[in-house]
Amino acid sequence: MSRLHREILKNQLFNHDYSNTPVSKTILLDVYNNKLTVESEGPDGFTHWGFSSCDLGRLVDEMNSQVSKHPDYDLIIVDTK
Repeated sequence: MSRLHREILKNQLFNHDYSNTPVSKTILLDVYNNKLTVESEGPDGFTHWGFSSCDLGRLVDEMNSQVSKHPDYDLIIVDTK
């Protein structure tokens, strides 16, 4: 991907009108890929945060921490290939 292409995509992303975007708040634990993702999207824009670990216990601990910090987020746990 060329630098110009990346700059165009970044410009479109940052200039997107989020005012009519429905609110979505999700904590996703993907057990198969050892990833935890916390995302929110809505009229105020979006946030994305991720965590990964080979240790399932650390993933679960971090998931519990994020659920405590964000009790209004939907929790989704995926354990499939």
